[in-house]
Amino acid sequence: KAMTRIATTTQSISTKWAARIAWRWFLTPYPFKIPKREVPFENRFGCPTLSTHEHGKKFPVYQLATGAKNILLIHGWAGRLTQLGAIIEYVENVHPTLLEDYTITGFNAVAHRGAEGKRTLMPEVASCVKQICDHLGGVDLAIAHSLGANATMYAGQSLGAKIKKQVLIAPPGRISAMVDIFCRVIGFNKKVHAQIVKNLKAKFGEDFDLFSAPELAPSNSIPTLVFHDVHDRDTPIALGREVGEKMANGTYIETSGLGHRRILRDKKVLRKIANWAFNIS
Repeated sequence: KAMTRIATTTQSISTKWAARIAWRWFLTPYPFKIPKREVPFENRFGCPTLSTHEHGKKFPVYQLATGAKNILLIHGWAGRLTQLGAIIEYVENVHPTLLEDYTITGFNAVAHRGAEGKRTLMPEVASCVKQICDHLGGVDLAIAHSLGANATMYAGQSLGAKIKKQVLIAPPGRISAMVDIFCRVIGFNKKVHAQIVKNLKAKFGEDFDLFSAPELAPSNSIPTLVFHDVHDRDTPIALGREVGEKMANGTYIETSGLGHRRILRDKKVLRKIANWAFNIS
């Protein structure tokens, strides 16, 4: 509500002023506090290693176990690696040798929990993914949520990250669609919306939507499992459905009643991930 009041007031005075605020907000992930249920999973990793992004900002990288194969966890916008903890804990229960066979690596991207910077965009998160994949010598399984799903696809298809299989949960739609949602939710008008689009074009080119998950999906060559919930209020089902249905070399599954985050802890979803990724029924 406070952000809506600021948007309404500033754009009534100056579109330029409101657009500067909107652009800053669009690039700034909200620093949500980690819930108590996720703290034990984070503690299992111990102290992270600080990796330096190509833009010079440091971000924490966590590792658990020392298996020869690699699993990489990629969180979404304003998220953190611990949101994916329930998946690992479920697989541990049905795959007793998981931590003997695999090294689990996760990170909090630039401008997220424990990392430097206040603002970021998907390509910067994708660069984190590529950097870690290169350090590990490739990843056997990537598990990604929300914007992290787009970042994972972009890292693999455009940056050359070596990923053998990937699970993408609640992938976002086109970047332009996310701008639409952002402006509608907060209350920015069409003039401010147009300035955000102008900024994106200046930064990434006229066809900035080419970075988006729906545009990358048809050319995907990595075996992929995609989930999206019909009651996702953060990323509407129409956006995720387009990604899932266009995904080459992929399997698309829709769920109901789980929303954008509870889907990461749902037993039926976890069972399907374990079955698909590890051949565990």
